[in-house]
Order: sequence, then structure tokens, then C-alpha cells
Amino acid sequence: MHYFNQAAGGLMPDRVLQAVTDYMQREQALGSYVAAQQAQPQLQQLYAQLAALLHCQPTDIALTTGNTHGWCAVVGALPLQAGDRVLVTPGEWGGNYAMLLQLQARTGCVVETMPCTADGHIDLAALEAGLDARVQLIALTWVPANGSTVYDAQALGQLCARHGIPYIIDAAQALGHIPVDVQALQCDVLTAPGRKWLCGPRGTGLVYLKPGFAARLQPMTVDHVSCPITPTGPVLRQDARMLEQSESSVALKLGLLAALDTAQAEGWAQRFAAIAERARQLRSALADVPGLRLHSLAAAPADCGIVPFTLQGHTPAQVQQALLQCHIQVAASGMGFTPLDMQARGLTAVVRASVAWHTSEADIAALVSALQRLAASHTVPA
Repeated sequence: MHYFNQAAGGLMPDRVLQAVTDYMQREQALGSYVAAQQAQPQLQQLYAQLAALLHCQPTDIALTTGNTHGWCAVVGALPLQAGDRVLVTPGEWGGNYAMLLQLQARTGCVVETMPCTADGHIDLAALEAGLDARVQLIALTWVPANGSTVYDAQALGQLCARHGIPYIIDAAQALGHIPVDVQALQCDVLTAPGRKWLCGPRGTGLVYLKPGFAARLQPMTVDHVSCPITPTGPVLRQDARMLEQSESSVALKLGLLAALDTAQAEGWAQRFAAIAERARQLRSALADVPGLRLHSLAAAPADCGIVPFTLQGHTPAQVQQALLQCHIQVAASGMGFTPLDMQARGLTAVVRASVAWHTSEADIAALVSALQRLAASHTVPA
């Protein structure tokens, strides 16, 4: 399989599968509670590894079952009220946008799109000019799922810090793909899954909470872990673990730890550089395919690992299925992925090819060759 679907889910290294299997066998032999107790040192290593990757403290990290879980848990815990403004970019992930529309209907908050330039950059001057006391959240999907751009998350963080506006970053397509430093980003919250560029198991994820930000949250769901019962009553934790609950898969968490160990051994910097180089090679090679149109905005760097395109005469779903028959996997990214951006550009779907550090020149050649054959099979009407 020539794999170009990293943005959906990375291929797990062997040691990830082994870590999950080994723990499940231990759980079978000892029972879930004893096995979990024995795994506590490894789980603490997981927090430490994630904190090192994000440049924060382990207590700033909560483990989740995925990006949607973490993002919605935080946004749903914000005390939004009628008239509060929530600002998003055109590239906002569709799942996040759906959650915000639910909150808009429930609370009366108003969801608005930030101004952007024609080439896809956030228009920071126009944004700042339009700020007022009603802006209670700025939400950024850093690298949109359709690969249209890579927003300047750090510049937006500086703006939010100047005005004291809560700032949440959805780093689902960033963490493990490009360097992430929450100190430089100045974000209050950052979320990511474990299954994409980190190559952990599906069902894992994380939330970073800036120290002190937990005091602003009112979680909709708590248990005896996130809100322990004391002799004087329940006491909600005041760190990131306020978002965690007791029921979770220890096996999958250990699989994520194994994925991080693998990446650290190989070198994060080397991975980032390899992804960037393969992305540049893929964009250049796709230029040789007749009828293929790239759909990245001008603001999208050539080294972004997500490459969206369409092929004349074929729907994205048809391209996806045709390539799968050639043992090549890509994604068909529909309207639901980035509804605001897709509607603005008149797109209903794109093909999304996403590279990994292990993508080879042979993989790229196979993809291009298959697309050239597919393009040749379509006869354009006179």
C-alpha cells in the first residue's frame, strides 16, 4: 500500500501494536484494576513525553479519547452567554463548527468568521479593529483538514494575549507534523488526537490547558477523578486533569506512549524535515498530471504535508476508489470537513493526499503514475 492518508490516521509502528497487545494480555491475566495500577509509571511517562513535545508541564496535559472529545469538553465548559462573540477562521474543522452552532442555539452566543486576505492569511489588522468586549473566544484550526492553508497561530496568539481573549488551537493536523510550542503560541488551550501525525492508536488524544485557565471552565461532565468528593463536598480539580474521567483505555494510552517513544528515538526534527521535503516533492510531481488542479490557497506553504486537489472528469470519491484499486490510499474530503472554506470557494469535495516522514519517492511516483493513467482514461467532450 502506498499510503497518502496520514491526515486521517498514521500507520502505527509495530511497537505500538505490541504495547497495546502486551497490556491487554496483562489485563486478561490480572484484571483491569491491578493491571492499571502496575501501568502507572508508564502513564506518567506519557504525560511527560507529551509535555516535552508541547513545551509545558505534565500537569498541563489531560488525556482524551480524541480531538473532538477534548475540544468539545473545553469549549462546552466555557461560560458563554447571549451576545458573546466567538470568532473562527474559514478553515475551522466541521465538527468544531457544529459544536459552536449548537452552543449558539443554546446560549445565544454569536459565531462569526474572522476576516482573511484573498490569499488565505488572517487579516490581523482588520480582526483587531473589530474586537470588542463581547469577544469571549477565538478558535483556530491551525492546519485545516482540506489543506487550504497553515494559519499564523503565533501572531494570532500575540493578538489574543494583548486583549486578554481566550484562545483555543485545534492542532489535530499540526502536532507531529510541524513543531508545536505552546509557550510561543501563547494559547490557553490546545487539542490534538493521537491517531494522526503522532501515529498512536485511534481513541487517544490530549488537551493542553494553560496554568490557571482551568478556573475559567465549568465542565459539563465530572466524576470522582476530576471532581473528588471530600468531607466538605466535591472539589473540582484546577489543572488539566479536570477534563479526565476514570473510565478510559490504558492499553491505548500505552500504545500512544510507544508511538511517542518511536518518534523520539527517530528524532522529531528529522520527521518534520522529511514531511516537508516529501510535501514539496509531491506538489511538484502533481504538476505533471493533465487536468489536475491543486486547491491550496496562496498562503499554504509548499512544505505543508496535506495536498488537496481535483482531477478533471472524476469526482474525488471516484479518484479515491480508483487509486485504492492500485493499492494507493488517499482521502476524499467533503463539505463537512471545512464547510466555511469549501462553501466560500465553491467546492463540494477535494482529493486529499497527505504525506508522512516514511513516504518515499517510489510512493510519489506510484501516485503520479496512477493519476496520469486515470486522467488519460477520461475523454473530454469537444
